[in-house]
Amino acid sequence: MAPARTPSLTLLDHTITPQMGREIIQKAANAGWGAHLLRWRYFDVQRENVLYHRNALVPSGLWHLLKRIYVDQDWPAGTSQEDLAADIAATIQNASTEIYVYGYYRTDPPRLQWGFLNPQTGIAVVFYDMEADLIATIFKPEEGALFFERQIDAVKINRTEWNV
Repeated sequence: MAPARTPSLTLLDHTITPQMGREIIQKAANAGWGAHLLRWRYFDVQRENVLYHRNALVPSGLWHLLKRIYVDQDWPAGTSQEDLAADIAATIQNASTEIYVYGYYRTDPPRLQWGFLNPQTGIAVVFYDMEADLIATIFKPEEGALFFERQIDAVKINRTEWNV
């Protein structure tokens, strides 16, 4: 009897294996936001007695929180950064969450990213590759899985086959 073949794939010169998938799940569930600042490009927002003006520089995690609450209205106004972190971890660790690996089209060359989509909650999480070890975003894409499927060379990982 032939030995079982370990599944793998090559994407953007990276060999993706089940072991890497398990490592990504662990890292992504515990990853934080980048320390960089992003320009708030929408409208003035008051949160916890602080007024954030349009064009203000705000920390990445706060930027995403403000956008998800006040622009996208996917989370209620009382949501905290800790709440978003809990949603990130729960989404990534849920066995029914779909896992995608792909090239992100807005970087040149395309950067390897991992996407997680829970079809029941509609929550998606994007995690940069293992080098960056950062959460890129959490959101509820209207287009669902199509958001990930239309990325460069997107591959949906078969969680059963890969045992991840």
